[in-house]
Amino acid sequence: MRVFISAISFSEYVIQQANALSLLGHAVMVFMPRPLIDATVGQAVDKLLLPSVLRNFYNVERKRLSFYRNIIRHISDFNPDVLHLHESGEPETLAILIRFRYVPLVVTVHDVTYHSGTDAERYANRFQRRALIERYSRARASLIHVHADALRKQLCSNDPILGNKSVVIPHGTLSLFKHWDNGETEREPHTCLFFGRMEKYKGLDNLIEIGMQLKPVFPRFKIIVAGKGDELNKYKIKMDSTGVFEIHDFFIPDNEVYKYFRRSSLLLLPYHEASQSGIIHMGISFGLPIVASAVGGIQETLVDGVHGRIIPRGDIDGFASAVSELLKDQEGTALKRKACLALADKLEFSELADDFVQLYAQATVEKGAY
Repeated sequence: MRVFISAISFSEYVIQQANALSLLGHAVMVFMPRPLIDATVGQAVDKLLLPSVLRNFYNVERKRLSFYRNIIRHISDFNPDVLHLHESGEPETLAILIRFRYVPLVVTVHDVTYHSGTDAERYANRFQRRALIERYSRARASLIHVHADALRKQLCSNDPILGNKSVVIPHGTLSLFKHWDNGETEREPHTCLFFGRMEKYKGLDNLIEIGMQLKPVFPRFKIIVAGKGDELNKYKIKMDSTGVFEIHDFFIPDNEVYKYFRRSSLLLLPYHEASQSGIIHMGISFGLPIVASAVGGIQETLVDGVHGRIIPRGDIDGFASAVSELLKDQEGTALKRKACLALADKLEFSELADDFVQLYAQATVEKGAY
């Protein structure tokens, strides 16, 4: 099978997905913007992406007519059996959808609805063009891929037609970040990690309350906060004054990610809401037990008491108590680390590749039925 994969983000996901499909003997082409590659995996892409995977990393500065001609020519030469689009509303996406309208299409919807905070504001103010392209791609799709049954149900509720053609394949383990791990970073027994984009839905306000409850219990207790966003700008002064938080207020490049996960003993996700969480799939690859709010598809990935703790949304006291319990129970936490590593192995893209192949085969059947 010849699979064309397009994305404007999620480069780490796409690289691992493409590699897994290629190892099964399928021809794969990935299509991503060059600035995305430069900002994430950088020059390591040549080591991370298998030579057998064809790549088209395009520049985005000048989208003239020749730009679209080159896109069409490269894809035509590849002659894909299926298009796999990680949802976007860019003009190049529309060009591909129109020119290759007879090719079966799978669309991955990472977030059925937009998260509260900056994401929601951007959606409310976004160009109508982008919204129309995303809507068209979903309608045009033979099948829609989501990462959890909770998202499939949400999609069904929002749009039964789209929901009825949705298929669940869980999010794969983001073990790619271990590529840079030199094994020299030591774990700190009372250090926890809060990682990623600092947006309203992530529950940074919850984290501050949790940290203040735990400070008197563990003299050396620390929460690493690594990432950037509007919520961190809002709370940074308050957090600095507590003596609990070690703040890294910048985008963490891929080659530095491992340091934060290796230093930490627990990963904290006191979210107000979520779809799934790519952060979970980074954490388990490092064997990092997780304390998370019971939101979105998180409960479909993690088992309470096995991989960490799952706490009802908004239960600050319960969340702090769970963190305290795990930090005190070194033997139990060690078992949870092993369980997280086992889960990471189970969710490796090499284990999910057959599911994607079946998805593409089904998309071909669905397209043929039109």
